[in-house]
Parts: sequence; C-alpha cells; structure tokens
Amino acid sequence: MHRVRRSAQERQIAQPVSLLWPDGRATAAIGRLADEAIADLHLAEIVSAIVGADAPAGRLAARERFAERVLTELLSDAEIIAYRQAVLTDLLDHPPLRERLEAVLPGLEALGDVPRGERYRPTAEPGLERVARRLIDLELLVDVVSRLVDAFNETPVKSEAFRSVGSRLDEMRRTPQFAALERELPALRATLASVRSLTIGVNLGPDLSPESATILDLGTLPIEGRRGLLWRLLGGGDGKAGLTTLQRGEGGPLSRPNELMRDLRHLLGQVVAPVAIALERFSRMSTDAVAPLGPELAVFLGAARLVERLRCAGLPVCRPEYIDAERRTAELVDAYDPGLALSQLSNAGSIVTNAVCFDEHVGRVWVLTGPNRGGKTTYARAVGLAQVLFQAGLYVPARTARLSPADAIYTHFPGREDARPGLGRLDLEAERLADIFHQATPRSLILLNEALSGTSALEALDLARGLVRGLRLLGARAIYVTHLHELAHSVDEINASTPGDGTVASLLADSDSADDSGPPGAPASRRRTYRIVPHAPRGVSFAAEIAEQHGISFAQLAQLLRDRNLA
Repeated sequence: MHRVRRSAQERQIAQPVSLLWPDGRATAAIGRLADEAIADLHLAEIVSAIVGADAPAGRLAARERFAERVLTELLSDAEIIAYRQAVLTDLLDHPPLRERLEAVLPGLEALGDVPRGERYRPTAEPGLERVARRLIDLELLVDVVSRLVDAFNETPVKSEAFRSVGSRLDEMRRTPQFAALERELPALRATLASVRSLTIGVNLGPDLSPESATILDLGTLPIEGRRGLLWRLLGGGDGKAGLTTLQRGEGGPLSRPNELMRDLRHLLGQVVAPVAIALERFSRMSTDAVAPLGPELAVFLGAARLVERLRCAGLPVCRPEYIDAERRTAELVDAYDPGLALSQLSNAGSIVTNAVCFDEHVGRVWVLTGPNRGGKTTYARAVGLAQVLFQAGLYVPARTARLSPADAIYTHFPGREDARPGLGRLDLEAERLADIFHQATPRSLILLNEALSGTSALEALDLARGLVRGLRLLGARAIYVTHLHELAHSVDEINASTPGDGTVASLLADSDSADDSGPPGAPASRRRTYRIVPHAPRGVSFAAEIAEQHGISFAQLAQLLRDRNLA
C-alpha cells in the first residue's frame, strides 16, 4: 500500500507546472488571431519588445515564436486571464524576485533543450557523452528547483501560479529521491572531474621518427603545454593527419578506427562506469515537469520589462478589469498605441493618449473621420492591441481599462497587395469584407481602416453606408476609419432606419484652429492634435497641407517647371 501511495505522489510531482494555464487547461483559447490582424496591428513590434533586443542569440527565435503564440491565442475565460495578470503583478510588485528569476531563466531554458521521453532508460553500455549529459541535466535540475523554491519562499507572492509552482517544486525538493540527488551529485561530479589529463608515450624508430603512441596514465591535474602539439600528434577532424589520425569514436567519418582514441574511451569508460551505475538510481527523475516553465517565464519577464519601460517614460500601463462578454463593452482612459510609443520613448511626451468607449448607448459602432495623418489609424491600432494584450492576460497601455473579451478580432487595413488576375482593388476589398461578415459574431471586434477606398467617392459612400448598417445589425464592436465625412454625418439616419442593439456614432480626429488671419472667406489654418473625440465630422482633410510639405501643390509644381524652363 505504501508503494502505491508513493507512486501516485511521484506521478503528481512529474506533472508539468505552468504559469499560463491553471490546472493544465491549455485548450481554453477560443481562437487564434488571424494573420491579417497580426500584420495590421503590427503585433511583431510588441513581440520584439517583450522578447528584448538583449535576448541570447540562440534563444531569440524560440522566444519570439512562443511570445507570438501567447499573444495570438485569444482567451475569454476570466479565471485564466486573472491567473496570468496576477503573475505579472507579482513581478512588478517585487523587483528583487524579478532579478532572481532573470538569473535562473537561462537554466530553465536549458532544461527545455533536454530531449523528452525514454532518454534516461539504463542501457547495457552507456556512452560517455550520455552519462556526462545526464549528470549535467540533473545538476541543472537541482540548481533550478532549489533557486526557484528559495525565491518563492522568500517573497510574499500572491499569484496562484507562483504559489502553486513554488509548492509543487518544494514538494519535489522534499522527496527522498531528490534529497539523495542533491546529496550525491557533488561526489559524482568530482569523479568525472578527477580526470584532467592523460600521459601519452611515443615510440621512436631507428631514425628517431615517431612510429606509434600509447596512453600511459590518466592524471588529476591539467598539464601545461602547447595546444598545437595535440593536433600535430593526433591530427584534426578536418582530415589533416598527425602521428595517429584523430577519430571521434568507432562510428566516425574516417575509414579505420583510431587505436589511441579507442584506448582513451576504454579508460574513461572505467571512470564513468560507477557514475553511470549511480545515475541509474535516478532514472525516474525527469526534467519534464520543470522544463515548460522556461518559455513561459521568459514571456512574463519580458512583459514586466515592457511595462517598466513604458512607465519610466511617463506613459500609463494598467491591469485591465474583466467585463462579461455579453456586455460587449470597452472603456479605456488614456489609451495609446504601444508600438508607436516604443519608437518614440526618447520623446514620450509627444505621445497623445485617448479615451476608448464601446457602449450600447454611447456608441458600439464608431465612424472615425478627420484630417489625413491625424491619428485615426494609430487609434484603431491602439484599440486592437489593447484587446489582444487583455485577452493574453497581460497589462494594457492605458491609465484604466475595463474590457469584454472578443471571440475574434477582424481587421481590414490598406497597404497589402494581392495581385490575383482578373480582380481589381475593389473586388479584393469586397471579398475581404464579405469574409469578415461571414465569420463575425456580436462578440467580435471589427476594425476597418479606409475600407472601400478602391472606388469613386460616390460609390464608396453608398457601399460604406451598407457596411455600417450591417455592423449595427450584427451588434459587434467596430471602428470604421474613413475619409467619407458624409458617412459620419448620416449616423442618425442609420440608427433610425436600421434595427440593432448598439448605437452608431461619430468620432473625429480633432484639430485646433491656429491661424485665421488669411484672406477673407479663406478657411483657417489648422493643426493636428491627434485627439480622437466623439464629434460630428468637420470635413477638413489637410490634404493641401500634405501636398505642400512634399512640394506637389499646383503653385509649387508650376514654380518647379518654370525653374526647369519647362513652363
């Protein structure tokens, strides 16, 4: 009976622990962010910021892949989102803990490199490399578990994840097998480390030329000498021959085995044999339960660094509040695009923050108009990224945030070309929009940026009005960024003529009057404020100003052609 209970305990301890998934519920994501949305929201910039430019070169790609997976798996379960948020809160509240975990992270990630499965089943003649690798893995396991347990025991963490991981690892550390491992590993390491050199005897011929070599002795101290002599004696793996050709074992690339190397392996095997026998006692001690923590911890540590970077620049970042999905709402104060902010950290005071509100009465479908380069695309991207970070269980770039989870995020931003024969730009836009309406539900978030710009303004207005009416009928949260000011002027008519449980309203990329000293009747010169506010459209676009900045107004072109003696 005692053995059965112990076996059950061992199986429990061997179960992987996770900072992302309570109770191993790794299938709780409701869907993955589409590739189009990943590109439109510039999510790669956030992934890079989380991974960090100082990530080890050998870890960079793996960290990026894992971080992208975490960000693109949309969660709707309030418990899992809170589970992850609490981990990040602990890291932000306890900088010393963060430093200790940063120090142990390389060891955790190295444990993730250990092959899984039957790698440690004892064999009749264990290879030297296998025994040495196993010893290194177990040493790493003992070191990582001990440091993690100490870190969690000495920090008043509140997150269920850290407390659960700490408890499980502490339980593992207290098992007789782990205690024996901690006790015996130093002696086993000392046994392997005892061989630091070998003495080779060289036989000379009558003409004093070397004829053969043999190993005389294994030493416990290194021998001072020139490295070049080794290659002159043994040769190299690149095929260069020495007195006796260097060979990496019986299965090496050369045609005949090297007797000197074979003798060396035989002697080392006698040293390793007692270590291999001792390690067989720990054949059931696996690193699998701890190894998954490496990439998870890397994401959380990177997310904590990102929060600190933004806060140190004076930008707000907060832990968002979960609102029931049925309410389909979002309320953010001082939200901004973190990708833009990261590119301007040295001038973070120039970042303009805005309120975001999706509400049944105030506005669930927003038609956003305003001047060119007035911050409309940035605003839509900020809304999408806040939703992504919230549903990944991380903090969001805003002073306060209350969000309902979305079952999907659909985007349609300009910029990508799709050169399929027989299809014009309007065909491709219509196809993409139709796909969105075939998949979206009332719980979705839809971000349309200058949709239907591939046709005339008159045709686009009629088509866009139909799209906005469809969005109201659907009931999803949506932002439609457009240059069609007439569309924003017609929101009251759309609300009156179209059934739906959410209001269509107008947002404006605002501008300030800066100079009205021009000729009588001329419009005042205005400057962008990058403030997005609920407001009727003004019908001002800054297109003439942008033309002047690039030198393509008619007056500038006429002067250019005169200067070139062409007009």
